Amino acid sequence: MDSLEPVKSFTDMLKMYAQLLDFMAEVEEEHGKRFDEVLKEVLSTATLLELHEELPPDVYSELMASLLRLTTLTSSVQNPLLLPATEKRRVASELRKVIASLERIVEKVRELKGKG
Repeated sequence: MDSLEPVKSFTDMLKMYAQLLDFMAEVEEEHGKRFDEVLKEVLSTATLLELHEELPPDVYSELMASLLRLTTLTSSVQNPLLLPATEKRRVASELRKVIASLERIVEKVRELKGKG
């Protein structure tokens, strides 16, 4: 039965991929644009300038630091399938740190909007 373990791992990965595709489709339906266009809009200079004007300096600085870390991380990983296992784990760990930072920023913004 151990020979089926890779199949189980593969189906687990396919499930995650399907979840990702579902999420991307939801974003596209909500915004009426392709996912890559939504990302470009979110990361556009105009949006970042608008956020600079709206957010407190500490929140904006954390946002920019997170986006810079994300950009550095994604630009250094062209094809994650070709990375050795240790590098995949390092990238995943760094990505989780960026995610945690972005989640903190979203929470701070929600708190600010609740006070305002």
